[in-house]
Amino acid sequence: MPEMTLAERIRERAFQLWQLDGSLEGCADEYWRIARALVEREAQPDFAQRSLDSDCAVPD
Repeated sequence: MPEMTLAERIRERAFQLWQLDGSLEGCADEYWRIARALVEREAQPDFAQRSLDSDCAVPD
């Protein structure tokens, strides 16, 4: 299966956010903006490492 394009990933995330928020009408642009920011942040090369280095790590 080919990888999803950036627009497809944003569309899917926006739809998920819309559903989680109660499927509000008239807010498509806002969901798209939020989804785009989330997807672009996750696409950054150091995103996975930053997630691992979170403040929630269990101390030694």
